[in-house]
Amino acid sequence: MGIFKKAEKKLEGFVEGGFGRAFKAGVQPVELAHKLAKEMGDHKTVGVSNVYVPNEFDIYLGEADYGHLSSLSDSLKAELANYVTAFARREGWTLVAPPRLDLHRDDDLRVGEFGIATGAVTAPAEAPAAAYAPPAYAQPAYVPPPAAQPAYVPPPAAQPAYVPPPAAAAPGPLLDQTVLYQEQAPAAAPPMAWAAGPRATLRGRQGEWELREAVTVIGRSRRCDIVLTDPNVSRQHAEIRRQDDGFMALDLGSTNGMRINRRDVKQAVLQHGDRIELGTAELVFERLP
Repeated sequence: MGIFKKAEKKLEGFVEGGFGRAFKAGVQPVELAHKLAKEMGDHKTVGVSNVYVPNEFDIYLGEADYGHLSSLSDSLKAELANYVTAFARREGWTLVAPPRLDLHRDDDLRVGEFGIATGAVTAPAEAPAAAYAPPAYAQPAYVPPPAAQPAYVPPPAAQPAYVPPPAAAAPGPLLDQTVLYQEQAPAAAPPMAWAAGPRATLRGRQGEWELREAVTVIGRSRRCDIVLTDPNVSRQHAEIRRQDDGFMALDLGSTNGMRINRRDVKQAVLQHGDRIELGTAELVFERLP
């Protein structure tokens, strides 16, 4: 009997209510199923005629939970994928490709804690390309008929058509274009203006980044300027803005909030040595000379 055979109907109340008291030992598969369904709903994209939801899920587990669930890895991932597909079909959502789930170990998580990162990937396109490879045999069929070449050889009249154009005798427009191009060249100077302003870096376990832009976005999404893989970091968690001769940190409505020097803040002017906490990730702000 499948893990979700009887649990699905009571999933909402079971997980939110007494589930934590009944299974203090660790993460249960039904908890993962419930969270996967919620993540799809939280990250759906409304198209013209379809509602698209993520189909790529990275599940992060603590050491003990990973050791327990990884022994069921293949069966568990298959059953969770079937559950995600059935749930999306029931809600009228569209998956662009079959679900892909992976289990990862995160030693920062305790027993019973887990995180899920979502994304959308499409099926590989190698198969269609191979399907069109065989028509290469159609080329020899067209090679023998060289009769088409004599048909185009006689008309050399096209060459005289290019000889008369004394268009090169119109230097006026060329000079105008050159002037316009020179006028645009100085416009490249403003982007260097930031170099005269303050310089700073953010340093953490995943690397070090210099704050070069007017606004630097930090989060789990690959579209952010600084990408953190911590599952407790929101997709767009916070941003660092240049202000006059300094920098300011702002929380972007993240799930777990932002802390600076162990204090919860929504925004703050940064000083050299400040420690910024996003989820369980910590970044150190340093001013450069």
